[in-house]
Amino acid sequence: MYFGTYRRTIDDKGRLQIPPKLLSDKDEKALYVLKGFEGCLSVYSEQSYAELLGKLSSLSFTDPSSRAYIRVATASLVQMKIDGHGRISLGRELLDRYSIAGEVVLVGVLDHFEIWEPKHYDEYFAESEANFEKLASESR
Repeated sequence: MYFGTYRRTIDDKGRLQIPPKLLSDKDEKALYVLKGFEGCLSVYSEQSYAELLGKLSSLSFTDPSSRAYIRVATASLVQMKIDGHGRISLGRELLDRYSIAGEVVLVGVLDHFEIWEPKHYDEYFAESEANFEKLASESR
C-alpha cells in the first residue's frame, strides 16, 4: 500500500531515488512506469502491475473506448530496473514528454505511486483539496 508525498530531485543522469517507503519489497528489482491521469506518471511494483494487467485484460477489446485506453496504457509502459541504490533511470524521452526536470513530487496512491512535475502537482492538489468534501460525496 502506497501513501504519502515525497519531493525528490532527479540527478544529471536522469536517475530518481525512490523513497524506501515506496518500495514494497526490499528485494524488488523493477518498477513499471506508464502514463497516468492528470499529466503524471504512474508507477507500479511487479505485483501491482500484474493486478493492473488483469484489470486491463478484463476490458472488452470490442469496445472502442476500452481498446483505445488499453493501447495508450500499454504503449506508454516502460519497465525500469532498480539499481543497488534504490534508483530508477527515467530516460530523456520520458522526462521530456512529461516536462520533468530537477525536482519531482512522488505521491502514494494505494496500489501505485505517481511522479508529478511539482508546479503541476501543486496546482492540481490545491484545486482538489479545495473541493475535498464535494469530491468525497461524489466518489462512489
